[in-house]
Amino acid sequence: MSRVPALSLAYFRQHPLRVVLTSIATAAAAAMVVWVVSGYDALLGTFDRYANLALGRYPLSVAPISNFSQYAPGAIPSPAEKFVPAEAIAMLREDPAVAAADPFWVSQQYARPFVKEGETPIPPYLLPAARLVGTDAPEPPFDLVAGKWLSSNKSPSPTGVLSELAASGMKIEVGDHVLVGPPGRVTKVEVIGIVGGVSIEGWNAQVASSQLLVPSIGGLYVSTSLAEEILDRPSQISFVAVALNDDTDLTQFRYHWATRLSKLGTPCQFQEAHDVEEALDESASAENLALQARAATIVSTLAALFIIFSTLNMGVNERVRQLAILRATALTRGQVGQLIAIEGVLFGTIGFVVGCGAGAVIIAWASRSAPELLTNGAVVGPNSLMLAALCSCGGALLASLVPAIRAMRVRPIDAMSPPPAAPRHCYSVRGILGGLALLSVYPLLALGIKHNDGAPFVTFMFSGLFALSCGFILLAPSIVMTVDRLASPLLARLMRIPPMLLASQISGNLGRTVATALALTVGLGLFVAIQTWGHSMLGGFMPGSWAPDALIGFKPGGVERPLAEQVAKLEGVTKGLPIIVEQPRLLEDLTNSAVRATVVRQDNVVIVGVDAEPAFGGDDPLFTFRWVEGNAREAVTKLKNGRACLVPDHFLTETGLQIGDSFQLVPPNNPSQPVSYEIAGVVKLPGWHWQTKPTGFRTRTHRSAALVFADYAAVENDFDFHSSSHAWFNYDPTLTTPEKLAESAQALYSGALRKEVGIGGALNDEPYVQINTIDDIRALVNGHATQWLWILSRLPLIVLIITSIGVLNALLASVQSRRWEFGVLRATGITHRTIVRLIIAEGLLLGAVACSLSLGFGVLAGWCGAGISQYISFFGGMPPEFVVPWKEIAKGFALVLLLSTLASLWPALTIGRKKPLELLQEGRGSF
Repeated sequence: MSRVPALSLAYFRQHPLRVVLTSIATAAAAAMVVWVVSGYDALLGTFDRYANLALGRYPLSVAPISNFSQYAPGAIPSPAEKFVPAEAIAMLREDPAVAAADPFWVSQQYARPFVKEGETPIPPYLLPAARLVGTDAPEPPFDLVAGKWLSSNKSPSPTGVLSELAASGMKIEVGDHVLVGPPGRVTKVEVIGIVGGVSIEGWNAQVASSQLLVPSIGGLYVSTSLAEEILDRPSQISFVAVALNDDTDLTQFRYHWATRLSKLGTPCQFQEAHDVEEALDESASAENLALQARAATIVSTLAALFIIFSTLNMGVNERVRQLAILRATALTRGQVGQLIAIEGVLFGTIGFVVGCGAGAVIIAWASRSAPELLTNGAVVGPNSLMLAALCSCGGALLASLVPAIRAMRVRPIDAMSPPPAAPRHCYSVRGILGGLALLSVYPLLALGIKHNDGAPFVTFMFSGLFALSCGFILLAPSIVMTVDRLASPLLARLMRIPPMLLASQISGNLGRTVATALALTVGLGLFVAIQTWGHSMLGGFMPGSWAPDALIGFKPGGVERPLAEQVAKLEGVTKGLPIIVEQPRLLEDLTNSAVRATVVRQDNVVIVGVDAEPAFGGDDPLFTFRWVEGNAREAVTKLKNGRACLVPDHFLTETGLQIGDSFQLVPPNNPSQPVSYEIAGVVKLPGWHWQTKPTGFRTRTHRSAALVFADYAAVENDFDFHSSSHAWFNYDPTLTTPEKLAESAQALYSGALRKEVGIGGALNDEPYVQINTIDDIRALVNGHATQWLWILSRLPLIVLIITSIGVLNALLASVQSRRWEFGVLRATGITHRTIVRLIIAEGLLLGAVACSLSLGFGVLAGWCGAGISQYISFFGGMPPEFVVPWKEIAKGFALVLLLSTLASLWPALTIGRKKPLELLQEGRGSF
């Protein structure tokens, strides 16, 4: 064996505990990469299987060419929704090579089961996404599982065919019924058949597949004429499924038709199995999961890097004389560098092999025991192995770079020099100025520059994070010295340790302290960043003080206005007004939703009609708005005298409109007569999204661009309302409760309809009242947000636990190098309990440095991330509010200090049990 590898292995044999601890941490980082990336590999495999079956009995599908991007579930905005021209059907059917050209019309209306008396309804969130599909195809796209296919003869009652997945999810058999259509206008459809199909498991995959125009998108197949009745509008062609004669060459057919399809009024293209798979691979769902995989790899690589760096750096410090002798007798400068590099690669290789094996075992166990943890499945595929190798081996190579250079600088004469005293470190002005300059890069990219849709936001994000990381690395030595000077005296007094014993302990070994603290910062800093980002983003979605205390909805059809006005007279209600709500489409795509849809870039608005004077005017209005432009008095006058409205401030940002401008809305029941509304005022409406979601304001589709307020009479006339849908009011909680108010509203509604009315919900579109208090909505939003933020925080917390092994490693090395010093202290009267407390205090100081670094990095990264999310996130667009969630951050800090304390217990108790004579002996033990 060559001398250099032999020396590396000898070092490993000399320090088995250090090797084991470093290898465990590196292996854990690699295993985490395998876990995260396995979901991406599984998703790609699912895409492959889905694409091969998605077209059913058809080899081709003709669909419009679209460049639309959407990153969350919901209806495709109307400007982005394209349809196949009717002429394409005739053209295809004239071709003798075409055996069938069947048009399909896909709608975002979803079927739900008709609940028979005595049956337990299935919760809505558990129902499968059974979309309505209208078709007159003579044969089913997939094999029939039960019953029969749709008949060309008109049935006396509505009939349809369910997909096997939808039927199973709804627990429906042939002969049962489903309901489909908007609330208040549902159609009861008898299921006459169940047809097979294919689906993609997992939320990410379902989002991707929901935007593909292939036969597998269907859940409830009905005739085209019935679909027109249900939707109350003429049919259109979402895609055409094409079957070819057996002797037709598929490639030549596609080549022949490609130009003709692209020249249609709406350019179209063919979709084959590989086209479907390519579209899925390029979808936002795949991109998002790939981004998660890359982020996990980067975080894990950094963790492995700092842990291995700390270990190698300690080894160089301890072996200065040994390396000098090797330089004088056996090795060249380059071979000394190779020696350190080989040690780093060995650490990385051990971590890769053990980590991949552990990751595969964990995934196999989870697949059998807890499959809910793997939303898209899990496969240890090539991406998993490649990125795990990048994490462990790449991190090891980077970590060995600086220690190798330091080792190469050791001179042969250093073998005869006495060990250098610990240097007195001082603040580096150049390091501080350079660090501060780098810290300014990300805020400038995220918050200081106005971007357009085409900007390279991902590049900006990673460049900003890289600059931010480098800035804090440069500032880390100064932060260590600051913590040492400020916290050491306080901690010494608290733990009853002589202050001089604790002084300069962490700054005296600056390199080791910085490396260990940075390792902890990888996880803790990311945790703080996620929490800061999430709570800053949450500010725009938390309902503000502008909203009244509660809202009562009369479902599904509303009540006459005089009856809705009675809500204001209920016991405990201090002020209330009836309202009407509609969700019309914008005549023009003012928000550019067809280019990229977001939570505020949609093709429609929610418009609320309410009496303007009591709602917004006077000294005690029902709505306490914060006015951005305009004022209440002038706005109320405009609202009462014509078609004017109040809009949220973000609507002007997205549309480019100004106060005094007008925009047109399309009444759903009279689309040929759009109506124009002038912007009379601009207000802050934080949380309007969640104010409209559980209350049922979004009557037409899942998303909306803005909540708009107008006068009751104008909305009533423009949108043909004959009843009030809700009553919005304030109440005195000392006089009544939401439950009592709901019962009173139930009595009003029941008396008007002269039939039984439910509270909170009813089966099969029966009438009911629904009350939503502002406190309940805020609790709902906060609960959802907190849950998701802690799910996102799992990765950094796992990394934090992994990197705590680095603290143990550093403290063991620190204790080992000071055995003689501890022996002298014991011999001069210092008790073993004081020594134990001293080492625990050193661990706490390491944790305090990590907390300081993480707080600065996390808050800046989270706030800048919230700023750049306005441009890249589907849920961006609302101005973020800078929020530092101290309660959540404190939990992370407590975990770091706990882990640092636990890591210090082993070396503290080990050295505390030693006798003074043992500690005074020369040499380094087996560590």
